[in-house]
Amino acid sequence: MPDRSVTSRSLATAAALLALALLAPSAQAQETGGQLPLLIGQGAGGTNFSVPVQTLLFFTALSFLPAIVLMMTGFTRIVIVLSLMRQ
Repeated sequence: MPDRSVTSRSLATAAALLALALLAPSAQAQETGGQLPLLIGQGAGGTNFSVPVQTLLFFTALSFLPAIVLMMTGFTRIVIVLSLMRQ
């Protein structure tokens, strides 16, 4: 026969879960405006990009900048020459 404290604890847990399920407000999806926020070519004389597009362009540029800096300096040539001399 199970212990009385385990049974009462299980009953209390089940009652709490049932109360939470019944008292919780129903979840509803937010209505959308029906348009994607991509505003390309909407500026007066210039191009305005939406925040997601600006973020994408920023991270793209940020990922390529170290490679561009290394290619523009003599650091790459020095590393290649030193690695060849080491062998």
